[in-house]
Amino acid sequence: HVGDSAMAILHILNEHAHIHSEVYPTLANGEDVVSGAAWVLGVFKEIVPVNAINEVFDIHYISIESLSANDTYELVLYAATVEIGRVRFIKNAVQDGTVNVPFQCDMQPANTQIQAKLATSSGGDTARISLFLHRY
Repeated sequence: HVGDSAMAILHILNEHAHIHSEVYPTLANGEDVVSGAAWVLGVFKEIVPVNAINEVFDIHYISIESLSANDTYELVLYAATVEIGRVRFIKNAVQDGTVNVPFQCDMQPANTQIQAKLATSSGGDTARISLFLHRY
C-alpha cells in the first residue's frame, strides 16, 4: 500500500475491497461527542487514542449509536487536530435505530489519534459514535 505505481494502486484497491472491517472501540460503548452552541463545534473528543491502531487504516463508516435530541448534526473527524472529513445526519421523532453514515478519508498512518467535534442546529446535543475501519 505504499507508492503510486499501477501495481501499488491495485494492491490498495484489493485490500480495500477484501480485507475484513473492524469497529473501534470494540466490545465497548462508543464515545460521546458534545456540540457547542447552535452551529458551533464543541470541544475535541478523543475517539481513538494515539498508538491504539498500530497499522495504516482508513475509516469507512461512522456508527451513530445514540443521539440526544431531534436535531440536525454535523460531525467532524480529525487526525489529531487536522480535519480528515465531516458528515451530517439527523434525528427526528420517528427515527430510532443505529445509523451507519458512510465516511471517506485518506489512509491514516499507524498510531494516529482520531478525535471528533460536533455541531447541531440547536446546540448542546450529544452523539454517541463508534467507527467502522479497515487496516491495511
